[in-house]
Amino acid sequence: MTVRPAVVHDAPAMGRVMVEAWLFAHRGQMPDRAWQKRVDEWTPDVSARSWGRLLTERAEGEHPRVVLLVAEDDPGDPIALVLGTEAEYDTSGSTAQIDSLYVLPDRQGQGIGRRLLQEAARELAALGFTMLHIGVLTANLPARGFYAAMGGHEIGQRTFDEEGDLLPESVYAWPDITALVGGSSEHS
Repeated sequence: MTVRPAVVHDAPAMGRVMVEAWLFAHRGQMPDRAWQKRVDEWTPDVSARSWGRLLTERAEGEHPRVVLLVAEDDPGDPIALVLGTEAEYDTSGSTAQIDSLYVLPDRQGQGIGRRLLQEAARELAALGFTMLHIGVLTANLPARGFYAAMGGHEIGQRTFDEEGDLLPESVYAWPDITALVGGSSEHS
């Protein structure tokens, strides 16, 4: 498995990964109406267009404090992704947040998410971030277990607006982002 920075031509595969993994992860964790609206309207093509815009902007020098990585088995075929950004609520600029961390359902449980989170933490630390936060739906017990196993500590609750439904979200934190950095420092 290779972990590398995402590039514009990855957008279609990233759209597929994002939609497939998100829908798999969140079924039964939100009102059926909101989940079904996602199924009906949020296609891999819709997601790919959003990823394509972000990747194009990054290629043009925008978003310098954004980390966007993919994991792949074969070159050009992403099976997972992670997006790390500056925490929107932190005016000091020292806290990063993971906005997306998704692995194709049939590839979960193989250490891919762990590797992506570690690599993202490494790159975010290199950008000057010292802390990391991740919000996860409180109902998403597998993801909460993963973040706790990775050393994250639940520090609070907030809500996530999904189609007008305010869903409880648990926030996990690593006060020292370097605590997440493990394994090889090279993309392999």
